[in-house]
Amino acid sequence: MAGTAQEGLTHRVATRDDDNTTVAPAVVGASRDTKKPGRANRGLRSLAAAVSLSAGLTALSFLASGSSSNAKARTVAVVRAGSVAAEAVMALAAWMAWAEGGLHARPGATLAPFAAHLGAALAWAPLVLGHGAAGAGLACCAAMAAGAVACARGFGGVNPVAGDLAKAGVAWAVLLAVINYKML
Repeated sequence: MAGTAQEGLTHRVATRDDDNTTVAPAVVGASRDTKKPGRANRGLRSLAAAVSLSAGLTALSFLASGSSSNAKARTVAVVRAGSVAAEAVMALAAWMAWAEGGLHARPGATLAPFAAHLGAALAWAPLVLGHGAAGAGLACCAAMAAGAVACARGFGGVNPVAGDLAKAGVAWAVLLAVINYKML
């Protein structure tokens, strides 16, 4: 019996009702708060909506940019996958800052840079792949990097983990600029 209690599976909880002491079994980690699961489900729904919206818009921008030649198909596939993944990570960071209340408390430091970064990311594929404007693509990469740096600082002030996640957006923007420069 002592081994079971030490393993954390179940243990007995003593309750006192007037002068009678009764022992009732209790599950370790069981929550009596019935409102928590609903709040967690709402949080997961908002997380799924934020990440899928951002990643979906990025994927749609690549779809709208048109097809490319077979020689660039591998490069475009890598850029598409990396861009969608980077935007999903940025959306996760934005959601983490939003969950802490940072988007409402500090919209100039969090929401504006995220919107600028997302706008530049959505504009890159149609400009570079659709119209062949590699110079404009470099400007989009610079805007993405600047927006991601501002997001890393703003999100980091609200939630340090969100700030660290936003640094991945900076790295992707720099890598995308290198790929874009090779396309010149």
